[in-house]
Amino acid sequence: MRARGSESPLSPGDPRHPGRGPADCPLPASAGPRYRLAVLDRTVGWLLGAACTALIVVLASTHRVVPRCPAGMEPLGARCCGLGQRLEAGLCVGAPRACGEGLERRTGSTEGCVAPRRRVPVGAGQSSWRPPDDTAGAGEIARTGAFAIDAYEVTWDAWARCVAAQRCPSLPAGDPGQAVSGVTRDEARLFCRFVGGRLPTDAEWLRAAIGDVERRYPWGDPDALCLRAAFALDGRCARGATGPDTAGARPWGKTPSGVHDLAGNVAEWVDDGAPAGDVAVRGGSFREHDAMALRPRWRRVVIDGSRHDWIGLRCVYDEATP
Repeated sequence: MRARGSESPLSPGDPRHPGRGPADCPLPASAGPRYRLAVLDRTVGWLLGAACTALIVVLASTHRVVPRCPAGMEPLGARCCGLGQRLEAGLCVGAPRACGEGLERRTGSTEGCVAPRRRVPVGAGQSSWRPPDDTAGAGEIARTGAFAIDAYEVTWDAWARCVAAQRCPSLPAGDPGQAVSGVTRDEARLFCRFVGGRLPTDAEWLRAAIGDVERRYPWGDPDALCLRAAFALDGRCARGATGPDTAGARPWGKTPSGVHDLAGNVAEWVDDGAPAGDVAVRGGSFREHDAMALRPRWRRVVIDGSRHDWIGLRCVYDEATP
């Protein structure tokens, strides 16, 4: 028995059913005030919900802040700069009050957060990656003798010393702590000879990145890619990158032995691993958007003599001493 004053229930097929909006059918002339208010309430609620959703999407895509810089540094644009620095044309400028873990705080004529020139020993042995890391390819095995490798990518501060000694060409440079980029393989060889080293072979680079036990990434298996690699700096991790980040600004991404930035920031020249006339780079870069580029097995072949803003270098040394 229907309660006095209540309205009859409406079937979903009834044109007056509240589940059907004003776009489905016009309000019938006989509709009562309560029905008109119900439809209006549902329409306004739907519009407000759609507007809020659109606003959230816009804010998330234009103003999101993805954690990526260590304590002592702050995100400025697509860079991690020292506390107290400012960003000018993509460069970290000014004397920092603090820097990230392991980086030197420079003031005076050279200002910035600069990675020290330090080597990490790598013992003789064998490293490999195999499926099911990926279904493509049969895997690789890298056998090497003992050697040492730069703990950090070469910075513009280190390159400037080579230029001052007239052993390297003068190139358009970034700030002192930024990883060097835009060098050819022959120019990279000149720098490594200047510091008493050479470019790594493909097998040496792979062994440094994988170690004795196969790892998904140079640091291990966890993801959290924006925290661990200068990667997708004009995409998922940051916006507006015009060059690589400060070398060593992702301490969470170092290998267990202490080698930084083997994934991301700049891809690095190796001395073999490509067909004649071409050359290879390893390690991915700040311009990559596919996380597969951060895997140790990633390799890209480029034309010998070419230079790119996403390719830099580090050196290895035949004596495996720090």
